[in-house]
Amino acid sequence: MKTILIPVTTNFFSRNFLRTDAYGQLRASGAYIVLLVPPRRLAYYRSEFSASHTRIEAMPDVRTWIEDVFLFVETASIHSRTEEMLQFTELYRRGARRAVLVRYAVFVVRRACWVLGRFSWWRMLVRRAYFLIPHSAAVAVLTHYRPDLVFAPAMIGGDYPFLKEAKRQGIKTAGMVLSWDNLFSKTLLRVHPDRLLVHTEYLKDQAVNLGDFPARGIEITGVPQYDRYFQRKSTVSRERFITALGGDPAKKLILYAFSGKSGIGIEFEVVKILHEIIKGGELGEDVEVLLRPYPRYDFPEEKLERMRRDYGFLAAPAVAHIGDGKDDWEFDGASADFLHATLAHADVVFTMYSTFFIEAAIFDKPILAVAFDGLKKRDYWNSAARFFEWEHLARLMRFKAMDVITDREEMARAIRTALKNPEAHAGGRSEIVRDQCGYTDGRAGERVAASLTRMLN
Repeated sequence: MKTILIPVTTNFFSRNFLRTDAYGQLRASGAYIVLLVPPRRLAYYRSEFSASHTRIEAMPDVRTWIEDVFLFVETASIHSRTEEMLQFTELYRRGARRAVLVRYAVFVVRRACWVLGRFSWWRMLVRRAYFLIPHSAAVAVLTHYRPDLVFAPAMIGGDYPFLKEAKRQGIKTAGMVLSWDNLFSKTLLRVHPDRLLVHTEYLKDQAVNLGDFPARGIEITGVPQYDRYFQRKSTVSRERFITALGGDPAKKLILYAFSGKSGIGIEFEVVKILHEIIKGGELGEDVEVLLRPYPRYDFPEEKLERMRRDYGFLAAPAVAHIGDGKDDWEFDGASADFLHATLAHADVVFTMYSTFFIEAAIFDKPILAVAFDGLKKRDYWNSAARFFEWEHLARLMRFKAMDVITDREEMARAIRTALKNPEAHAGGRSEIVRDQCGYTDGRAGERVAASLTRMLN
């Protein structure tokens, strides 16, 4: 029986792999699967995902100062507009805790790396230098389990020690890019696995051009976590879903999907403006609003309750919380079902820079993009407008699939239009799906499992 070792280095792994057909198909192939998970989540993973031919063990701490240095150099060397903007944003960000001189010193080093990152020789030098430094904890893991294949399901920091040592020992390696934006700002593909799985042709181009990965070693699979949407799996009824949240299913539902930490202050102000628009009768009809936090920055129950009380909006946690730590969250089955129902029953989707642009397009829902600064004017590096210069978002703009909101009046007008004419921009939404999903047959998970099985056999 062949063994595949998988380090779990992101909370999105359960949604993107274990709760898709990829995990079931890989088990059915006869492979022996070893999942290495953070110790604090070991009990949860064993209770949720234990199965025959699957072993779930605690992952050793692979973070070292050397790993931190290479992570810094790697990300700073990504020669993309997104990374360049992130460097300037970090320098000029309001509320930054670092002293001004420290911020400028870090900025200068990052800018030097970014300039050098345009040259292939520099990128190769970073990878080569990293490869030459052994990682004892990863060596010990591979010596103990003796896998036939190491699969890095995210291609981010914690994956690389295992990939590096596997390649040094002649063990087969595979990796999968986590998300649509990662190659613009999170990884230079510090270690090249034998095979790289990507969701789309667009990600393949990024892997070749930014990550220097040979095109012949890349396989396009589609997006496993979207399979359930394309398979049109049934979800709870609209009446049951909205009633359970305390809302009226007869009213149209506006979903506001928070995007993350970078724009959170603006988004709270936009939510307040949305409340004022509705309260002032500017939409011409009464609606329900559902607030959905970003998973990594899910809101505590007291904050959700305060927004319910202050605005009369519906609100619910995005994920399950399995501990008290900042990263102790997981996409359990109920969270995945709730997300599916949210997308199925929303009539309009608001977001700023999240994957809800793609998910709303899959469900052919009108999309409203938040590109203004809420209640007060902000400088460019702290504004909402800057997000739409990130490459992955700028690409979406070419499809004319959404209304981009630049002020309060346009916000009210765009909501009214979306509610009355949801078919507008439908062609653009189809283009987003074609461009950002790769396949729409609901079999991405199968393709991931088939690719890994071929490598094992």
